[in-house]
Amino acid sequence: MYTKIMLAYDGSVAGGNGLRHSTALARLCGAELHILGIVPTSGGFAIAQATGSMDIWGMKRQQIEEALALAGAGKECSGLRHVIAIREGDPAVEIVAHAREIKADLVVLGHTDKSRFTRWFSGSTASTLLQHLPCSMLIAH
Repeated sequence: MYTKIMLAYDGSVAGGNGLRHSTALARLCGAELHILGIVPTSGGFAIAQATGSMDIWGMKRQQIEEALALAGAGKECSGLRHVIAIREGDPAVEIVAHAREIKADLVVLGHTDKSRFTRWFSGSTASTLLQHLPCSMLIAH
């Protein structure tokens, strides 16, 4: 059914749920798993980077790199064909672009609880993906 499954992963609890679901599906289908980490360079991260003296993007990139390394070396990925990638930019845009590039059959996201204000301010990544993804999407809870 699926030959290429893509997971958008950030090392969070929600990301861990996505990791468990995507690896189980990849095993079941004999699919290749693509784990994508994104360094957000838009919204609140752009404001923090521009106004602060700290390298917010550099710190976030290091956090994502470490999370991806742990995920790739963890028991969930053991024995699976998997590819790890990092992109920078708006998460929704980068997820869609990467899914198109690798010709993903399924994109997996971990479910996050955002407040109404947060959704209004930053938009909903999932709703953007529903409009633009070239494949199916699974939101793991």
